[in-house]
Amino acid sequence: MPQAKSRCQELTALRQRVAQLEQQLTQTQQQFACQNLHADETLKLCKYAVDTSSDAIGFADGTGKHIYQNSAFARLFECDRPDEFDAAGGIGSRFVNPEIGREMLQTTIDGEFWASEVEMLSCKGRRFQAWTRFNAIRDEYGRILALIGTISDITARKQAEETWGVSQARFAKAALAQSNALLRSVIESTSDAIFVKDLQSRHILMNSTTLELLGKSETEAVGKTTEEIFPPHVADALMEVDRRIISSGVGETIEETIVDRKGCQRTLLTTKSPWRNEEGTVMGVVGIARDISDRKRAEEALKAQAGLLSFRAEVDSILARSERLQDMLQQCSQAIVERFDAAFARIWTLNQAENLLELQASAGIYTHIDGVHRRIPVGMYKIGLIAAERQPHLTNSVLEDPRLSNQEWAKREGMVAFAGYPLLVEDALVGVIAMFARDRLSESVLEAISLVANEIAIGIKRKQAELALLASEAQLRQQTQNLEQTLRELQRTQSQLIQSEKMSSLGQLVAGVAHEINNPVSFIYGNITHADTYTQELLQLIQLYQKHYPQPVAEIQAQVQAIDLEFLLEDLPKLLTSMKVGAERIQQIVLSLRTFSRMDEAQIKEVDIHDGIDSTLTILQNRLKAKPNRQEIEVIKDYGNLPKVECYAGQLNQVFMNILCNAIDAIEESYKLGFIEHGSLIPKIRIRTQLIQPNQVIIKIADNGTGMTETVRQRLFDPFFTTKPVGKGTGMGLSISYQIITERHGGSLHCISAPGEGAEFLIQIPLKQ
Repeated sequence: MPQAKSRCQELTALRQRVAQLEQQLTQTQQQFACQNLHADETLKLCKYAVDTSSDAIGFADGTGKHIYQNSAFARLFECDRPDEFDAAGGIGSRFVNPEIGREMLQTTIDGEFWASEVEMLSCKGRRFQAWTRFNAIRDEYGRILALIGTISDITARKQAEETWGVSQARFAKAALAQSNALLRSVIESTSDAIFVKDLQSRHILMNSTTLELLGKSETEAVGKTTEEIFPPHVADALMEVDRRIISSGVGETIEETIVDRKGCQRTLLTTKSPWRNEEGTVMGVVGIARDISDRKRAEEALKAQAGLLSFRAEVDSILARSERLQDMLQQCSQAIVERFDAAFARIWTLNQAENLLELQASAGIYTHIDGVHRRIPVGMYKIGLIAAERQPHLTNSVLEDPRLSNQEWAKREGMVAFAGYPLLVEDALVGVIAMFARDRLSESVLEAISLVANEIAIGIKRKQAELALLASEAQLRQQTQNLEQTLRELQRTQSQLIQSEKMSSLGQLVAGVAHEINNPVSFIYGNITHADTYTQELLQLIQLYQKHYPQPVAEIQAQVQAIDLEFLLEDLPKLLTSMKVGAERIQQIVLSLRTFSRMDEAQIKEVDIHDGIDSTLTILQNRLKAKPNRQEIEVIKDYGNLPKVECYAGQLNQVFMNILCNAIDAIEESYKLGFIEHGSLIPKIRIRTQLIQPNQVIIKIADNGTGMTETVRQRLFDPFFTTKPVGKGTGMGLSISYQIITERHGGSLHCISAPGEGAEFLIQIPLKQ
């Protein structure tokens, strides 16, 4: 009888422990909060599983905002919509003890699983007992994707526990057979697997759920050790946990993997606790396990879907931010290698003109793009056939693939799988993407590669369109620039032709005028000499008459007084001398005009440069004279000893005219702007010539006018550029001068100037052309 009593107590204690363990069983339903709940069929099935769960399941995003709840959650917390629940304070405000709520949130954010029995409040104030489990789902970078909570209403169970405590004394008095029957009834009434193992890992108790899971009868399993029931690798993992619990005396809730009766792997959420006798000695392990394989598959599907979404986002980001096509495809290849642990991945684009594939990117163990696979004709080799057939080529048995051209290489490198996809946009081929892997490629991986291949194809098409547009824009810009340049050339040529025609006409006119003036002037100048001689002789004759006939008749005396003979005798020689000087001046002007009018001559001739400068100064003499608002411009000639120079004399005179006119304009502008006050500074133009090399002549023309800024100086010889008022300058004078010096004479024309410091033009031409 004492033994029966002891056995009854032991069974009662065991029954209590079983009930306690059952109450502590985790029914965690981890779900990822996915931004797109309709991404594919897998996500819909997972959502259906969560929605139909009897446990209350809710999601919050990484910021803690409540974003999803199933129907059980809505009923338990008496709140129909997630936004209303979030407005009510979220899950943290549903704990009767706020400190427990804060502890739960902090633990979950820190990356740890949190589970506990707590008292909670519905949104309408109803209190209930709950078994809560919370954890965070993170992406591969450790960022929180979602916070998931699973809450079970255990109010009824807690009430049953209280009832059980009241009835415990009566059960202790029941017969041993009744105790065994009750214990068996309890462990058989649950859908969870319950088992007891001794210190040798021998199973001394299993309920029917455990036996059904293992596919064994009670006689085949009870009394057997873990090593006798499970394969070695499974048994070792299970016994390692058992030994840890027996050694520490502390229970654990873990996920374990076993092999079921069909040979399939199953994932169990198991709570294991030490089994103690009345003295507290550990006798073995008591375990309660729940099959969570379906839930794990759903979690894996969600994780895979989240990973796929993340990968597609990464690829989309690469396609959006890359400027060069080759850089874009290289980054995509690298992303594929890293995401799917590929040995290497490559991307070709189609060259439609030559009907071949050109390798653009390669990542992994091979990164070069200049090998034998750089250019593959469509229809040849494995890659070319994918392009020709426009169909994917997939295999997890590379060594048995008849399309593999080098099996020795594949065997040596350990290649197992191959996946190649045509890159199509609206049935139009744009390229091929392919990868080799040293492990098998799952359906989910192949599906992900297929989706990414479509996006890469669109990215290639878009980038090619962008490049074509840029090329077209560049071509149009170049054409526009060419047209603008041609227009400028035409305008300059037209202006030069007009200017040349003007100067030619002017030269002809000046030459004609000079000729017409020269004839009568020569006649006058030639006769003045004779007139002077005759006049002197007549004056001598008059003096002889006065000497020998001092008292002329009255009529002669009257005439002498009338004509003021004394004044006439004194002034007449002066008058003739003045006429002679004027005729000589006219001859000089005519000579200058004839010298300057050489601009219509087309042939190179040897001329005296100084004559051209002097003739130009003669023509400009009127502008050099003093004016009411300024002094006379002093011209300082510092001529070197120059031989005759081969040049286009008329064109060179045109250059001198343009530069000297600009110098006079600059000096007059100085007076207008107040840089030079009347009488304070003598306006000057200095002209220097020098033979600087055996075959080079330099002419420097400097003024002390306003000078110019560096910006103006840099554009000084541009066609149509002028700083003069409208109607006063065409902007072609210095441009034509530059062309005459550089192109016609093979020389150079430079300007040195600064604001307020005048300007100096340096003309350098060869002595011989």
